[in-house]
Amino acid sequence: MIRRRHALAACGLLLAAPGAHAQQVRWADWLGTYSGTARFYRALPLEDIVPPPPSPREEFGGGTPFAVEFAVRSVDDRPAIWLRIDGGPMQTDEVGETMFFGPVTDGVALLHSADARAMPRSASLTVRPNQLGTSALFTHADGSFWRRYFTATFTPAGADVILWVFDATGTRARTWRGSTVRRA
Repeated sequence: MIRRRHALAACGLLLAAPGAHAQQVRWADWLGTYSGTARFYRALPLEDIVPPPPSPREEFGGGTPFAVEFAVRSVDDRPAIWLRIDGGPMQTDEVGETMFFGPVTDGVALLHSADARAMPRSASLTVRPNQLGTSALFTHADGSFWRRYFTATFTPAGADVILWVFDATGTRARTWRGSTVRRA
């Protein structure tokens, strides 16, 4: 009898609960160019690799800041992210790279095309109410790969950025953090 009461009460609470609403992403507020710097934050060993490396490398990074610029654009009502990184293993060429994405569905968009010297094999864009992130897979000449993640959390003055790079062997992730200011 008590279980029935709990079940009826739970059903009543579900009926009285407000409907879920999609999170609003204010894409137009993000349009513009952002400039700033990032510096090495830390390397994270990925210990779930089997078998573990016999002697994992520790990396402490240089700590020297390097320039990071990105732009959020809308091309044919679809998102485009331009990114230029002046240091670290994920450095782009002088003109940067632009990734054009398809329509955003449930907060995710897939790569439609790219304008870059080193073309990503695949990429995706994730958007949240105050944040966007890209994940891009690149291939080295020897066939190995590396993955770069770029995340921008928007602030009133610009955006805080995090860069992640996973190495080809998948044994560690290196991170850089920084801040940017909105220029235009």
